[in-house]
Amino acid sequence: MLGDIFAVPEGGLPKFIWLSAVFSVFNTVQCMVSPLGMTRKIYSKQPQQVTPLTSHLFATWTALSAILRYKCAFNMDNEILYDLTFWSYVIAGTHFLSEIIVFRSVKFPGPVISTFCVAITSILWMIKDRQFYIN
Repeated sequence: MLGDIFAVPEGGLPKFIWLSAVFSVFNTVQCMVSPLGMTRKIYSKQPQQVTPLTSHLFATWTALSAILRYKCAFNMDNEILYDLTFWSYVIAGTHFLSEIIVFRSVKFPGPVISTFCVAITSILWMIKDRQFYIN
């Protein structure tokens, strides 16, 4: 059972989603252990708005996303899981885009660029390969 947790799925998109789940776990831990550290660097234009509570909330969302993405990476043919994972990337991308354009709390380019690129890449790749995985 424990060995299954560290298994890597087959295929480019599943590996990419799996890797994003792994990084999400690290981000979750960071937000819980050091809530004002990296989170304030991401929201660097309004760091005073980052509190331990907002960081813990962000960690909770990221943990849920990590679980969803991990499960999807090994069950790419599950339409519901595939679609929920897709929408998790849309929500993440929309969040960061709104923080850049509307709320202006994030400096772009800056630390957020990697997260934003993962979201956009995942969205486009999942649209492109949907028919392959979902029959």
